[in-house]
Amino acid sequence: MSPVFRALARLFALMPLCLGGMIAFAQGPGGGFNFAPLAGEYSLSGVQAGDQTRPALAFGSVGGYVVWQDSVTDGDGSGISAQRLNDNLSGLLAPFRVNQIGTGYQECPQVAVLPNGGAVFVWQGGALGFQKIYARILNADGTFATGDILVGADTNQPSLTPAVAVLASGEVVVAWSRMEADGHLQGICAQRLSAAGALIGSEWVVNQASQFNQCRPQLAALAGGGFVVAWVSESARGVDPNVIETISESYEVKIVARRYDAAGVAAGGEFRVSLVGGNCDNPSLVGATNGGFAVVWEQRSTVRTNSLDILARSYDAEGTSAMDPAVVNSTTYGDQYGPRIATQGDSHLVLWTSLGQDGSYEGVYGRGLALSGGATGDEFRVNTATVNRQIHPAVAADAAGRLLAVWTSFTGAAAGCDLYAQRFASAQAVPTPAAPSVSAVSQSRLAVAWAELAGYDLSHYALYVDGAATALTTTNHLLVVSNLVAGSAHTFRLEYIMRDGRRSPLSAITSASTWGEDANFDGLPDDWQTRYWGLNPLSWAAVGADSDNDGATNLQEFLAGTNPMSRESTLRLEMVRTAQGLWLNWNTEPGSVYQVQTSTNATTWQATGASRFAPGAVDAVPADGSDLRLYRIIRLR
Repeated sequence: MSPVFRALARLFALMPLCLGGMIAFAQGPGGGFNFAPLAGEYSLSGVQAGDQTRPALAFGSVGGYVVWQDSVTDGDGSGISAQRLNDNLSGLLAPFRVNQIGTGYQECPQVAVLPNGGAVFVWQGGALGFQKIYARILNADGTFATGDILVGADTNQPSLTPAVAVLASGEVVVAWSRMEADGHLQGICAQRLSAAGALIGSEWVVNQASQFNQCRPQLAALAGGGFVVAWVSESARGVDPNVIETISESYEVKIVARRYDAAGVAAGGEFRVSLVGGNCDNPSLVGATNGGFAVVWEQRSTVRTNSLDILARSYDAEGTSAMDPAVVNSTTYGDQYGPRIATQGDSHLVLWTSLGQDGSYEGVYGRGLALSGGATGDEFRVNTATVNRQIHPAVAADAAGRLLAVWTSFTGAAAGCDLYAQRFASAQAVPTPAAPSVSAVSQSRLAVAWAELAGYDLSHYALYVDGAATALTTTNHLLVVSNLVAGSAHTFRLEYIMRDGRRSPLSAITSASTWGEDANFDGLPDDWQTRYWGLNPLSWAAVGADSDNDGATNLQEFLAGTNPMSRESTLRLEMVRTAQGLWLNWNTEPGSVYQVQTSTNATTWQATGASRFAPGAVDAVPADGSDLRLYRIIRLR
């Protein structure tokens, strides 16, 4: 922490700071906020080992991703985990690890969705005090297109708090702070990348004023193709800095911003967003449909008992603001901090953490704003459960006219911190299921899987096979359909049935075929053997043979979904002990779906956790070492 920040921390704790030039929101035109909670609060990523904190999320034209800082995902320090979100804003399969480099601390992740449906993740990673900025590109099919990409110059100075945006052209912009980037303490750096992850040109320094620290940048893509960067800027007020610890007016901490066009050329100099007054922190900004943008941040109030408040300011497409910053929160007692903002149509939704307001430590609160900046309703509590702490809110808008709020919830020492979510929509219809995923298990069985519908008062799922009028029903989200003919094709549609009798529309049709018959009775489907050894059955290898000498028989390769003719393609499991305990590691086929199962007797097996999509070539889960049990991996697809 810099001397300036240490001094400011003392000032924040001991002295009331001046707040001037601000207005409080009045009720905006058009009545209340147009979005209401859709169903209830729900566990987004499920109960995970360790702590899941500091989430970020983004949506594209189809689905989106949530990413977070995870205390156990890579076995060393902290790592980055993510999960794909389906059409119902629920997690699709199990979370996956993002970072390849596992040593040190991977922190402060952000995500943006690419035009092709893929995603770009960014984070700071490495040894504390020497962290660098990394990015990684995910394909539209959920597999990784790149490894960890070092963004910006490779220096010994720490790089921190990255932000990311995808422009209308599909290019990616990353911004971060780095010590001595501008010649004096922290400066704001930026770098452009292609959608494939290639660096475009060199990094550049965004800030013009370089005195003291410039830090915590935020990015937003603009409707006109450009982008805007906002950050926290420290500066002196002209008083002798040697008396900083006794004169609060010596330094100020403000929010500034700068606009760029689509080519990365500055559209003018940096400009001040916050007005003269209390010290500011934690900006968040979003592009608006009118070509402008809105900025929110936390600021020290002039009223000592109010402490921190949330402020907002809107700008038009020319970068002009028609109003001064305004206080968003109507409950002003105590701390309101860490704001985030998203836009859906002609409405903004601002979320923040409020200390003590929900009756139990921190809670997450929100308020709607019009594009002009005026409030469109009262503030409201987002979290339903109030026990202990609800912190680190994030919010994003999807292509279906909804908003999703995600936050970290600490419900007790045993459970740690997990992610919870709440949907907001202007209508309360039961959502349409996505088409289920189907894969062949054998010549007579097909496995059908779909994402859990979390947050709704669901009675059961209904699965319609081959257009039948009567459905198979289950409360699970995996069903194996048996007694099918070898080599036969089948269709499936899914329906949600609510406890109050409401039914969803049917999903789109999905189809799959069982494996073909085993005409020579050698234990393997003939069409699978034809794929690798040709049409002549006399050339087919024996079921118990190891054709590629990789330690797995041809039958084991079939069950694992690997190539029996390649030593590099085999499913290998190993148990590894790390500083964070036992981990089960295995290699994967990118694009496949796996299920971890456990048993205490090698006869009865139970699924452990959700099915896991393989974005890359390896996967791992923490193993319970409290008792003796067996582990196995089943490939579902």
